[in-house]
Amino acid sequence: MKLVTCCSFKGGAGKTTALMGLCSALATEGKTVALFEADENRPLTRWKENAVKRNTWDPHCEVFTADDLPLLERAYEVAEGRGFDYALADTHGGSSELNNTIIASSNFLLVPTMLTPLDVDEALATYRYIIELLLSESLAIPTAILRQRVPFGKLTASQRSVSDMLTALPLTEQPMFERDAFAAMKVRGMLHLSIRNASNDPAMRLMLRNLDAAMEDLKNLSKFVHQILED
Repeated sequence: MKLVTCCSFKGGAGKTTALMGLCSALATEGKTVALFEADENRPLTRWKENAVKRNTWDPHCEVFTADDLPLLERAYEVAEGRGFDYALADTHGGSSELNNTIIASSNFLLVPTMLTPLDVDEALATYRYIIELLLSESLAIPTAILRQRVPFGKLTASQRSVSDMLTALPLTEQPMFERDAFAAMKVRGMLHLSIRNASNDPAMRLMLRNLDAAMEDLKNLSKFVHQILED
């Protein structure tokens, strides 16, 4: 079982959105996915509840509460025993022994950020923390910055400056663009199943094109994760 973790010390950086999207992309490949919820606000639990109501939850995926060390250890043991292909961990804000354990146990780490000076400052602080932790534990775990809510059009001067700054760090090959489909996942449920439902409703034809475009973004992210884990 491969563990991929989304890390950010700042709330609202997009780590839960990235995790939801990656989960959906992996599920389209037939992978089974365990979701470790270390965030005490329970965004993944609410996501599943909303998805079940809309018939957009994939039974190949499961949410495990993991907001303290014993629960995390139990979640990992159960998920591994059940043969899940992947585990995706959603950390809580700030530094803690729990977050340290998740980071040190991961096979790949994603640090999401939006293109604002404040968000990038927090992402850099998270990235530095991760590198210092890995060095102190003599670990080498691939880590990449994931740019979130990137506009399709021309970037502002501030966004260009921030984006240029990030090029000095490991980045995912493609960002997650600013799409309604990503923003609405928490309410609509798993994206690939939202696409299935929309394809059966002629009134949703226009929305379906947008959902399909978002799914392609996520498939590219999944492909990047696979490449990193296979190296």
